[in-house]
Amino acid sequence: MNQLLSPGRYVKRKFRAGGTSGSIFSLIAATLGSGTITFPYAVSQNGILLGILLILLGAAISYYTGMLIVTVSNKTQCARYEDFAFKLFGERFRTFTSVMNLACLMGFITSYIVYIKSMMPQILLLFWTEQELPNFLYTDKVGQIFWGTVFSFGMLLPMSIPRSINALRFSSFFGVLCSVYLSLAVFFVFYCDKELV
Repeated sequence: MNQLLSPGRYVKRKFRAGGTSGSIFSLIAATLGSGTITFPYAVSQNGILLGILLILLGAAISYYTGMLIVTVSNKTQCARYEDFAFKLFGERFRTFTSVMNLACLMGFITSYIVYIKSMMPQILLLFWTEQELPNFLYTDKVGQIFWGTVFSFGMLLPMSIPRSINALRFSSFFGVLCSVYLSLAVFFVFYCDKELV
């Protein structure tokens, strides 16, 4: 009952800085968000049967590699990928692991930017006509450049400034909620709008 009376205090208590819940939501937001965007595309390009098989294969590989990471963490008493690589293989692999992490994160960010810059002009045209909007908001080339820039400097840059990942726990929670919403929207559009599918 206390949660209903004071949701702000409840959320702050459950997602405190450095807490397990906040870290879990940061991890989920980083992985689930880009998967939510790319899964429907993978299924549309490969068909339902092969798409589902590829998703299940990806889930099995993710589970296996997650268990490997847990085992390595327990044996080496390290908590970062770079430290795992250094303890197991030396300095060269620490650098290699850092570069691979950077490439992975750049892939996530790129998928978000591509999605936002291509979808925002179309989303605006669902609610307004071309005559009601300024040209730069919906034009294919200019609109995509505009929305990619706004998203990069208005969302991504401010979120990358904090030195501690714990500062992003509430935005990660919001990101998970947005991913759930997007998943439900894609699911209902797939089953309700046969012309689109």
